[in-house]
Amino acid sequence: MSRQKLYWALAMAVLVAVILAGAVFWGQIPIGRLYVRLVKPILRLSLAIGAGLLVGIFIENANLTARLGRVFAPLLRFGHLKEPSALAFTTAFFSAAAASTMLMSAYQDEKISRRELVITALTLTFPAFFAHLPSIFFIITPLVGVLGIYYLGILLGGDILRTSAYLLAGRLTLPPYQPVPLESEARPSSWKEVWHATWPKFFTRIYSILVITIPVFVAVFLAQEGGLFAWLKGHLAVLLKDSPIPVEAVTILVFSLAAEAAGMFAAAGALLASEALSPAAVLFTLVLGTIISSPMRAVRHQMPFYLGVYTPKLGLRLMILSQLFRTLSLLPFLGLIYLWGL
Repeated sequence: MSRQKLYWALAMAVLVAVILAGAVFWGQIPIGRLYVRLVKPILRLSLAIGAGLLVGIFIENANLTARLGRVFAPLLRFGHLKEPSALAFTTAFFSAAAASTMLMSAYQDEKISRRELVITALTLTFPAFFAHLPSIFFIITPLVGVLGIYYLGILLGGDILRTSAYLLAGRLTLPPYQPVPLESEARPSSWKEVWHATWPKFFTRIYSILVITIPVFVAVFLAQEGGLFAWLKGHLAVLLKDSPIPVEAVTILVFSLAAEAAGMFAAAGALLASEALSPAAVLFTLVLGTIISSPMRAVRHQMPFYLGVYTPKLGLRLMILSQLFRTLSLLPFLGLIYLWGL
């Protein structure tokens, strides 16, 4: 790392520390809350990004990208996506952070085009759904029973629609790709040489990621503590009360706007048990709540990661496209519930 980058990182760290000190002493944010809601998540995110980036660079330097990426290469080859994209797709079943850092690393090494980066980054929501499925399943089904399975099925259906559209877009806009035969690939260097080549590239890239990710994370935290998201939630709740949505369903939507998944499904379970709403109305409200809460949840939880890993301009574009296509893919299911169930 150059001396100029080191000075810039130190200056950024001092600025963040001063802002947080002001939040504690003048904003009266308890230090314990600061640790739980900011410091701990930043450390967890930084470790996830760092581990994914280190593994991704090591795999590239060891010439293992093609071998590992071919797990899902037959599927992604329909979209004319290369092995680095297939590797990121495979990795996303275990870690979305690691997959994204691998993908951006491949783009910076000019192994994939910017268009392929965008298409592949959007497809990563499909394996990410399965990565979180077990924990989501055991939260939802005890609260709303079989309705939770229908809800998850709708989310999966939306993911399948989106991923199919992304692959079709890749097939129409990307040139066909012929994989390099494994026999003709260069043999990897010794593990010691691979590690020596990995570390300089790792430190350069982790700097460029964290110097953006951490300040954005702090800004989102301060906006939340300052009441910005609560203000938005309150105004949206007022608008929903004037809509044709049943008053009982507003409770579910308020919890969804607060990004409280457990609260949303607990409210849905209570309304089901009391028969205040029909199962179809509850399912409709859950899907609607998912749609209207996704942008706020993305800003609160995903924006620092996207802007840090993919650069601010590209990360913002990916966030907007991801939310737009998520909404479009769920609207048909919402319409079917409304026409056939309500």
